[in-house]
Amino acid sequence: MRRTALFGILLCALACGSNGGGSGIITPPTDGGGTDAGNPDGGPDAGPDAGPDAGPLGGGDWGQYRHDPLGRSENPGVFEAAEVANLTPLWQQNFDLYVYTQAVAAEGIVVYTTAFSGKVKAIEESTGKELWSRTLNLPIVTNCEPSKQPGFWASAAIANGVVYVASPDGNVYALRASDGTDVWAPARVADPSAAANGEFIQSSPAVSTRLGRLYVGVASSAGLQCEVAGRIVAIDLATGAVQSQSLVNPGQQGATVWSSITIVEDENRIYATTGNRQGSRSATPYAQAFLALDPKTLQVLDHWQNPSDVEDIDFGSSPTPFDAGGMKLVAATSKDGNLYVLRRDALSQGPVWTYRMAQIDPNNPRVGVDPILGWGSISTPAFAHGVLYAAGGKTPDGKAPGSVVAFDPTNGNVLHTHYTPGYVLGPLALAGEILVVESTALDNNSSWLEILNANDLTLLRRFEPAAQNATYGGPSIAHGAIFWTTQDGLTHNFGVPKYRR
Repeated sequence: MRRTALFGILLCALACGSNGGGSGIITPPTDGGGTDAGNPDGGPDAGPDAGPDAGPLGGGDWGQYRHDPLGRSENPGVFEAAEVANLTPLWQQNFDLYVYTQAVAAEGIVVYTTAFSGKVKAIEESTGKELWSRTLNLPIVTNCEPSKQPGFWASAAIANGVVYVASPDGNVYALRASDGTDVWAPARVADPSAAANGEFIQSSPAVSTRLGRLYVGVASSAGLQCEVAGRIVAIDLATGAVQSQSLVNPGQQGATVWSSITIVEDENRIYATTGNRQGSRSATPYAQAFLALDPKTLQVLDHWQNPSDVEDIDFGSSPTPFDAGGMKLVAATSKDGNLYVLRRDALSQGPVWTYRMAQIDPNNPRVGVDPILGWGSISTPAFAHGVLYAAGGKTPDGKAPGSVVAFDPTNGNVLHTHYTPGYVLGPLALAGEILVVESTALDNNSSWLEILNANDLTLLRRFEPAAQNATYGGPSIAHGAIFWTTQDGLTHNFGVPKYRR
């Protein structure tokens, strides 16, 4: 992964001061959507059913990144489109600079992880009161860059009274949700020292209580210019015991995993998408690839490698599994701007269909793209109501800096398109009849939260913070509330009174 530009922007923001200030007040749009709100692009209407989905009002817990082990980013439950007009601000926290991760809300608490400062914070969901905080930070040292302290780039996970976090100090922690104390000794997963070239865990823990394990990937803190050997790691939830599987041969680098693992428990498989190759494609077949692995042995069972020769077209999107048309499928976007959909039971056969989501930088066609300049996509697709949703950066038609597209999942036919005011970096979030998406301006000085009707992608409401800041983490939905944090560390949370407990 190429992270130079992102670290540069973030470090400049830290050193040079925020572009924000102001009260952080959210202002709704003055229009009902305009010309960019849910333009139909042909194809049959395959949106949600007319009535609300069965399930809890406002949805249940959102306990981990992308909601659950499957990672489809859907919270099943009732969230009516008509109730979006009744969203009102909830409590607010200011974590200072910075937050790049998705909040998780479960078991009465909302947990945030912070960049640079490396903190884990548990907030009482009903009141907004801070319950506890842990600092789990350490500088990362490479052999090609100065020491840096990025803090958390991975979301937490909450399960059965335990908060799991993948820390920048190279450990995975199991913390008691009640007070933040350790359940077991820190599990060593990565080495952030120069001896290992500054390994960094960006992969959010994917937790399966059914399998009794969580999974993370290991990546580089510096990217192409300072790669490491990619690995997938499993940790026993009861003991903290670590099992690791390298994705390259001894002495090789590349195939890092900076996306998050997907767990398909019913199939006894896990899926991963991987980062850049170092050297030829044939020498590192598991780089820039989709992988299917055994969840117990971590052996690779099947794979497909993106055949592109562009240097920097790895997968920052996590894999999204779904079934459609009698096929077991999995989707992810790539920094090359494409959405890829493959058969889970036949990855090596290659894509069933693809779709061009975003442009790549025309001035650097052999090098690749930088997602925080609006090129390509690292936004993880979502699946709900029999529809596949994906998002990304600058649209191929040149009409907008970003978009959300709804697809017929069997063949890739476009059902609806919504043009966003900025590029989309984080994953989408769905509950009932709504889809929530963040986007950031191309100059990274402002961002928006939009709530769309999941049926046709029409704009229901748009929020823009008074303090101008980018957004690097996706929103989450739980218990009738939407949780969104801008990169300045200010939380923006909204709830529907009818659904709040």
